[in-house]
Amino acid sequence: MKWFKLQCPRCKTSVRRQSRGLALTALTKHLWKYHRAWMLSRMKSTDKDTLNNPHVLRLLQDLVTGDFIPGYRRYKRKHYEILKPVLDKLSPFMPIEIQLAWRGIDKLADMLYTKN
Repeated sequence: MKWFKLQCPRCKTSVRRQSRGLALTALTKHLWKYHRAWMLSRMKSTDKDTLNNPHVLRLLQDLVTGDFIPGYRRYKRKHYEILKPVLDKLSPFMPIEIQLAWRGIDKLADMLYTKN
């Protein structure tokens, strides 16, 4: 009979089961039971600083449709800071309407998010 042995990446605890699926299930249960904060931080960090972040995608959509100004309270400084360097580089290639909207949003965000 073949046994599958997996090791916890945090505490190096070993889990042995008769099938790979059972071993993965046991390791996952171990991780959630003993390393919950670590698991949550790993999940949050995957999309936090990327353009896959749903808040950043919504901000881009609002920029294109022109709905940013009425809904600016939905966005936080970190969402804007993720998007700003990308849009600053892409702005010369955008249509003129979106360029103007981005410049206005940039000025508004600078006023809102800078500390006086």
